[in-house]
Amino acid sequence: MAEAMYRAEELAAKARQMFGTTPEIVTVALKTAGKESATIEDAKKTVQEFLNREVK
Repeated sequence: MAEAMYRAEELAAKARQMFGTTPEIVTVALKTAGKESATIEDAKKTVQEFLNREVK
């Protein structure tokens, strides 16, 4: 069974509970990765990669 996909707006709305960050961070992380929707696990991975990336 495939995991449920959620729109970026839905994931951002639950940013604090699910990702421990702000809705803006979730929105930008997904947008930067080119994702309009994602599973919860994929979104968590994308947000972590965004937060941990090197600033140039």
